[in-house]
Amino acid sequence: MFTNHRMLALAVVVALGAPTAAGAQDLGFTYLEGGFIAGFVNDVEESGAFTDNGTLELETDSGGGGFIGGAWQFWENMHLFGEYSSTSQDLEISDGIDTDEGDFDVVRWRIGVGYAYPFSSTASFYGRLSFDNAEFKDVRVAGFNLDADADADVDDDGIGGELGMIWAATPVLHLQGHVRYTSVGEVVTAGSDTFDSDTLVGLNGRWHIRPNIALITGYEFGKITTWNVGARFTF
Repeated sequence: MFTNHRMLALAVVVALGAPTAAGAQDLGFTYLEGGFIAGFVNDVEESGAFTDNGTLELETDSGGGGFIGGAWQFWENMHLFGEYSSTSQDLEISDGIDTDEGDFDVVRWRIGVGYAYPFSSTASFYGRLSFDNAEFKDVRVAGFNLDADADADVDDDGIGGELGMIWAATPVLHLQGHVRYTSVGEVVTAGSDTFDSDTLVGLNGRWHIRPNIALITGYEFGKITTWNVGARFTF
């Protein structure tokens, strides 16, 4: 009986794994993905939009939200892509007498074009040029009227660029690393602007449970640090 169960389990694994191993090697750029994202924005405590130019004290904590992204490959190695994410971050503000808690949303999106160079059957280098936008949205702290309120101009946009590599470590496990520059990646601590430029470093992993379906996770380190888990559908 035990041997029969083992043989049945092996048959199921082979049936599920064989088509995955055969089809998951594709390193193309036509996909749709989404899931849960969490993050932390550094230096909010120094932003004049939140501290009323230094008259308020505040503390922040990380929060979560959702993300969606996709790309469409055209010609041989070119692709268009887009990404959108919204995360909530906790906020505690004090004027020295009263203290209140609230939160705010960090909304970021970018669209652009990329080019991939297939270095080998298991590795591909790529570059991207994008238009990036970042925004503080829906600041909610009872008892305080902040410059970072929804009525204020607390968004900015600019140009971004990314260089990266995708490596098929196995037919079902793909790893991706990148270095990314964005004009709107750091909170400005002085002056009238909300965001400044930043360089971020990221690492992503994809495990294909079917030829066109993968579980994904990623971590990107910068002044706005994020990590995510979700799913990707390739076409």
